[in-house]
Amino acid sequence: MTFKRSCYLAILLLLILTTAACGKDSNSQNSSSKQEVKVALSAEVNPPYLYTNKKNEFVGLDMDYMKLLEKKLPQYDFKYEVGEEESNLVGIGSGKFDMGINWFFKTPEREKQFLYQDEPYSYALPLLVVNKDNNNIHSLDDLPGKRLTPMAPSGGLFSILTQYNKSHQKQIDIDTIQEPSNGDNLKMVSQQRRDAMFLNWNTYKAIQEQINANVKIGGIVKKEPLHIVYNKKQQKLHDDIDQATKELKREGKLQALSKKYFDLNVFDSLNEINEDKDKLEVQ
Repeated sequence: MTFKRSCYLAILLLLILTTAACGKDSNSQNSSSKQEVKVALSAEVNPPYLYTNKKNEFVGLDMDYMKLLEKKLPQYDFKYEVGEEESNLVGIGSGKFDMGINWFFKTPEREKQFLYQDEPYSYALPLLVVNKDNNNIHSLDDLPGKRLTPMAPSGGLFSILTQYNKSHQKQIDIDTIQEPSNGDNLKMVSQQRRDAMFLNWNTYKAIQEQINANVKIGGIVKKEPLHIVYNKKQQKLHDDIDQATKELKREGKLQALSKKYFDLNVFDSLNEINEDKDKLEVQ
């Protein structure tokens, strides 16, 4: 082999190695350029929003939504961690987590501590359950003078009732207890010892599937927006997810998730949802 040919081969080999190294560095940079986002998930399963399958993997509407976000926002690397809800909120506030998802309601107290998603990814359906013979209770306006089952003095449902009382002259009598039994409450309504129970559809479905009480849905009182909760320093993440959520809604993908898990479209008007409320009954 001539000296000239040897030099040519050496230069060619060097070019190949340099190109490969640059490609490797580029891939490494693309991987490392993703921003890691720590997401808190609640250990308390809550079908159909968040629960585990037979492989103990988290599934449900929330996780399907997060998968859609992962495709829309490839600049983020979402990492999930499971914990108790209250400790998760403490972790979001302290910066241990960047965000949390678990069908969070917006409350005045929490708004002071966290950023809330502006564009809801779905809705909870707070409703009134009544005895099957009761045809007089359909909305919160029907509750003054009626007896509700006891409820915990905190959380989204309690907040809805207290906000109603602040803006209405006729007051709803709220009977509070630290740890109410949803099963016992449903039986009270079934036995006509209380006029109605105020709870979310998913809770009603889970209990009614077990006890098959003599009750029905009197009416869905509102569409309660569900929000991701963010650490207050995560404004850019908040804005990007809001924009992606708007796009998913325009594409009809969030509506498809609703029909998959509810058999109806929670993005419809409240009147339309109430017209279809029989679809939410436990068969």
